[in-house]
Amino acid sequence: MGRSRRGFEGGAGREVSVKMEFAMKTMMILAVVSTLALAGCDKAADAPANQSAPTVAAPAGSSWTETTSVTADGGMLMGNPAAPVKLLEYGALSCPHCAKFSLDSAEGLKALIAKGTVSYELRTFLIHPQDVPASLLARCNGAGPFFAIAEQMYATQNDWLSKSSTITAADQQAWATMTPNQVAASMADKLGLVEFVQQRGIPAEKAKACLADAEGIKTLEKIAKVATDDYKISGTPTFIINGRIVPNVTTWADLSPELVKAGA
Repeated sequence: MGRSRRGFEGGAGREVSVKMEFAMKTMMILAVVSTLALAGCDKAADAPANQSAPTVAAPAGSSWTETTSVTADGGMLMGNPAAPVKLLEYGALSCPHCAKFSLDSAEGLKALIAKGTVSYELRTFLIHPQDVPASLLARCNGAGPFFAIAEQMYATQNDWLSKSSTITAADQQAWATMTPNQVAASMADKLGLVEFVQQRGIPAEKAKACLADAEGIKTLEKIAKVATDDYKISGTPTFIINGRIVPNVTTWADLSPELVKAGA
């Protein structure tokens, strides 16, 4: 299987993760991305097919698609927390295949979430340096606005990633002397991401505070550590249904039948 490299330039193929060390005191992922490596997926046997679960009514006056929360592992959850089918995605906001999944799944996945039989958790994984400021800002206003902002970041991905061309060697040299949060703030400015989220309900001062929050970086580190240590994930998108990795699936067309098989 081929390898893909995408630091401050575009790239093709399934997005793959850098081999990160999660002490991340220097947060080198914010500088030049090093060697990328694609690892194999879990090849466990498929679970037996289940009958579709009956619709679960949301609390009066609400919808499951409007029910959101932050999970213990730092992910953003949409839907019935007690749904029998729990879908977890590790996705990078800079990943074009994740962007395509976001577009293609928008209607079908939300229909299953609205039914109350599927919950959807998105954990933003760090593939490229640009993922750090993008993730910090998408998460800035909490779980409620997160999904809409992430969806719009995916929809306009080419626009804000194209601004990476304004990043110079001098910028990268300066970042080597900065803290991770300072680098994230500088990169967000280069990519126009503060203005992006400001247009979507996050005041500029709050956005800058989120970029400066060291706890935000720690949360991203935690997400990445669980992904690599517990699930051995190296590429995005990676999907997990009820605790089991779905191997070799990166599209909504391929994932949808797996959700149905699981009982959605």
